[in-house]
Amino acid sequence: MDALKEYLPPSKGYLPYYMVVTSILAFGNVIQNYVTLHFSRRLYNGQFVPNPSLAAKSEAFDPEDSPQKLLPASPTTNPKGARTQDQVTPLAARLFGTYTLVSAIVRVYAAYNLHLAPVYQIAFWTYIVAFMHFGSEFAVYKTAYLGPITTTFFFATVGIVWMVSQYSFYVEA
Repeated sequence: MDALKEYLPPSKGYLPYYMVVTSILAFGNVIQNYVTLHFSRRLYNGQFVPNPSLAAKSEAFDPEDSPQKLLPASPTTNPKGARTQDQVTPLAARLFGTYTLVSAIVRVYAAYNLHLAPVYQIAFWTYIVAFMHFGSEFAVYKTAYLGPITTTFFFATVGIVWMVSQYSFYVEA
C-alpha cells in the first residue's frame, strides 16, 4: 500500500481521492465506448422513429438536420410497427468516449492541483456537464433510462455538493 501512496495526490482531505476514483471509472467507460455499444445501449432507451410533426424539406429547412428528427418509438409514435432506428451508433459511442476521456483527464489533473482556483472550477464543471447531460437525456429528450443513469447522477451530485461545500478548504486565496 505504501508503494501506491507516492502516486496518490498529496491531500489535506479526501476530495482528490474521490476525483481519482471517478476518473478511473471514467477510463473504464472510455474503453467500453470504443470496444462495444452493448453498455451504452442499456443506458439509452433504444429505438426511435422519424418525427412526423416536422415541416417538409424546403430551401430553408431540412428535417434531416433537425435535432428533433427522431422520437422515441411507442405505440403512439409508431402505431404500425414500422422500422425503427437506434441512436446509439459507433460514432456516438466514440464521441461520448472522447468526452469522457477529456473529463477524466481534467479530474485527475485537478486532483493534484485543487489549490488552483481555475483548475478546481474546471473540474467542478465536468460534474455539472455530466449531470446536465444525463438529466436532459432523461427528463427532456426522453432517451435515457433512469435505472442505469442513477449511478452517474450519484457520482455527479456527490462531486458537485462536495466541491461547492469545500471550495475554500482546498482553493488557496
